[in-house]
Amino acid sequence: MKKTLLLLITFAFTYVSSAQTVVTFAGKANDDAYNKYESGSGVALNNTFFSLPEGLCFDPNGKMYISEKSKIRAVINNKLYIRTGSLQSPTFAEGYKNGTGTQAKFRNPGGMVSNSNGDIFVADIDNHCIRKVNAYTAIGTGQSVSTFAGANPTPGLPGNGTSGSSNGTGSAAKFNRPMDITMDADGNFYVTDSENYTIRKISPTGVVTTLAGTAGSEGTTDGTGSAARFSTPWGVAMYNSNTIVVTDAWNTNIRKINIYTGVTTTLTGSTTGPDPRQVDGTLSSARFKSPKGITVVDGIIYVTDQNIVRAIDEANNSVTTFAGNKSSFSITDGVGSAAAFTEMSDIQADGLGNLFVTENSSAVASSVIRKITIDNLAPIADFEATKTNIITNEEVTLTNKSRGQAATAINWIISPVDYTIKNGTLTSKNIDLSFNSAGFYTVKLSITNSYGTDAKTVENFFVVSTTGSISRRYSSSNLMTVYPNPANNSITLDWNQSLQIESSNVSLFNINGMKIMEIDPLQAINTTDLPNGTYFITLTNEDISIAKKLVIAHK
Repeated sequence: MKKTLLLLITFAFTYVSSAQTVVTFAGKANDDAYNKYESGSGVALNNTFFSLPEGLCFDPNGKMYISEKSKIRAVINNKLYIRTGSLQSPTFAEGYKNGTGTQAKFRNPGGMVSNSNGDIFVADIDNHCIRKVNAYTAIGTGQSVSTFAGANPTPGLPGNGTSGSSNGTGSAAKFNRPMDITMDADGNFYVTDSENYTIRKISPTGVVTTLAGTAGSEGTTDGTGSAARFSTPWGVAMYNSNTIVVTDAWNTNIRKINIYTGVTTTLTGSTTGPDPRQVDGTLSSARFKSPKGITVVDGIIYVTDQNIVRAIDEANNSVTTFAGNKSSFSITDGVGSAAAFTEMSDIQADGLGNLFVTENSSAVASSVIRKITIDNLAPIADFEATKTNIITNEEVTLTNKSRGQAATAINWIISPVDYTIKNGTLTSKNIDLSFNSAGFYTVKLSITNSYGTDAKTVENFFVVSTTGSISRRYSSSNLMTVYPNPANNSITLDWNQSLQIESSNVSLFNINGMKIMEIDPLQAINTTDLPNGTYFITLTNEDISIAKKLVIAHK
């Protein structure tokens, strides 16, 4: 059997418990969306009124966009700026008009998504179309708005879009209240066309087709393409590279759709029609009341379900309440179930461990943006060292980098036990130590707090040699030539005549500076038992110390 010098790293983790800190991110609660609105830019996050905020998205630079009754705002330098849409009261601001900045008009813009260029694509719900907002360049430069897909305004009704269910390119296509939009890695868009009961697909060039469902045919049937049935599809998000997930609000369930075949299945929730309850459990037993917004982070699906946020973990067959309290309708900041929401719509992740939701209840003073930060409480063991490739008796520091609630117990295990602790103990947070002999040393850290125990083990974490780094001690030289012979797994060395071969030491080291063997300079080196990797052949005598790099790649 081949000996192996590869560094193998293994990790062991326990289940991670977490609590969610909920705060009000932006907006002042109000119950009058038509008279309490914002017509200025550069306002503080906590000193503004939103008019029924609906959609959220983040551009590639992390700017948050928020759609509301008749306009779209962005968070720039921790202040809110109106980027497009009318400055008038929502009563007079609605319309369908392309233009730049505040010259453009919308009718209830909803879900949004950004492409890699920073262009924002908006489901303009009551204009029955998809609008494109060109990427942000500067605060003082307006972002232009155009129609990406969907019919032009109805003749004689310039402030209203034209509904329908036609496939086609650009303005030849028709939608009926598109609610949300997402985008795959190839630039294709997926739209929940709510009152057509369909899921539409739009190519990067604006070609619209129907991926799943049949226009005008409502239901809850799973199936392929046009055989599937929906009832008010609302939110949509990419689940993985070939699947989207959709909230089917009236059916009170969550659907999965293959973006290539249109195969539609019910992931969780009722399969027989509306069953509006908030019940945690397995995928088949869980129930939803009013699922709308949806986003996916690290394989977990997060859904706004009226006044709580649900987490769907398909891999572990579970649906849980992630944040909020189903018995409370209020804007209450807090941790876990101590926090409360009114009625939520969209939910999006910022990529930094935070979720944001829009609240737009018509029954309770609302119209705010809330932020949910995940606080890990369970222990997550982790450590680092000042150096990992070292020489014997060189002092290094092991540092506990674990996360979670403060540890009540710490235990280090280092093997083999051929080291000297200079400062601290095996139960200290940090240890200063040195190693007495060359070799590979495995480190294990176990930590415990009131939420459990976690351990991390890294095999061969420290590589200790007697020579240190080859690059520090040897110079590269053409006085040595290496000739590989793949046919018989051997290496032949050729030396410059100026070298004193008889009085020299020739050795083979691995890339970490650990000596593998002494070499007879006049004999071929058998490489059969050497794993693939990078090595150094060194020669030392009274006059010179040279090294030659060697790469072994067995086929």
